[in-house]
Amino acid sequence: MIDIYWSLQRATPIVVLLLALLVLITLAPGRVSASDAPVSLTDNQFRTGCPAHPSARGYSNMVYDWATGNAYLFGGTDHVGFVYSLFDVWSYNSFTQRWKLLVNSDTLFNAFQADDRVLDPQSKKVLIFSTFVNCDASGFCGVETWIYDIATNTFENVAPAVQPSLRWGYRIAYDTQSKRAILFGGSDGYTGETLNDTWVYNFETNAWTEMQPATSPPPHHFAAMTYHPLADRVILFGGYNIQADEYLNDTWAYDYNSNTWTDLQPTTRPSARVYHTIAWDLWSNKIILFGGVSNVKLYEPVLDDSWAFDLKSNTWTKLKPKASPSARAWHAMVGTWTGPLLFGGGPTHDVFTDDDTWSYNSRAKKWEEIGVCKTKGKAGLQ
Repeated sequence: MIDIYWSLQRATPIVVLLLALLVLITLAPGRVSASDAPVSLTDNQFRTGCPAHPSARGYSNMVYDWATGNAYLFGGTDHVGFVYSLFDVWSYNSFTQRWKLLVNSDTLFNAFQADDRVLDPQSKKVLIFSTFVNCDASGFCGVETWIYDIATNTFENVAPAVQPSLRWGYRIAYDTQSKRAILFGGSDGYTGETLNDTWVYNFETNAWTEMQPATSPPPHHFAAMTYHPLADRVILFGGYNIQADEYLNDTWAYDYNSNTWTDLQPTTRPSARVYHTIAWDLWSNKIILFGGVSNVKLYEPVLDDSWAFDLKSNTWTKLKPKASPSARAWHAMVGTWTGPLLFGGGPTHDVFTDDDTWSYNSRAKKWEEIGVCKTKGKAGLQ
């Protein structure tokens, strides 16, 4: 697979463009039935002249279906609290640049108590590992594994026999070669101790397996993690270790086939941070990083820097985009046909105020805002 990766990295942008156009041309209207749901706006939408889009929020996350060009954004919260308070699913199409509301129901509370999600492109199903659900008076809380089916626009608690322990701040990436979801870290739901265990979920068998590699990254809380499909590696960067009170800026790669974590130790790297995001960029074959916060105790300062990681040269490069989103953390980001897609977050942790959509264009070396409102203003709860 490595040889294929380096060959594809030398492919011209024209070849990539043709692939993107092919997907656009072959998209069949109504192929994903959930996308036919009516468009709606939520209550905390304060700017005017805006195309329909999700409300301001933090702690949401997105998955992307490369076959249809649709990104899916799930829940999150519009204010700080013990639980995730938004119970909606939105789709965004890379080519039409339009958002659509698919689900908005507070009857699905348990299905939205998740820190991260991944899509299995074969089954068109999204894995949701929910935590702090069904809590009783003694403080005991459970975990559940849910599946969101894009085709039927429905949620199901699939109840596998074994599941990871109660935690928050974990990260998941989908490995397309092994057809497995890879979960790493987070912090124990009872002790607060940050974890460094690796779990794998098999969509076909509905089974979680703890991998127990010989070497693992140190414990990470709310790190950033994504999959590099041409190198067949899961890439992890940064985060926080609660018990060590340590902010991290390490870079690790996980190979499912050998069950091996490798500390890449690049010479130059972004500053230590948490609540940031990374995503693979098709056009540059690099991992793009944006934002985060450098002090989890103060939740400031929030960052507005962009970085690119080249796995081939094991090098981080600070980007100098011509335009950029405002400083923020707690946002969502995912790789798409048109570049990494970013939504929401905010500059403060008390109320999340950003409801803007951005796409990173590595050819033009800039972030581009999508669906700009006619009247600017502060969005979110007032």
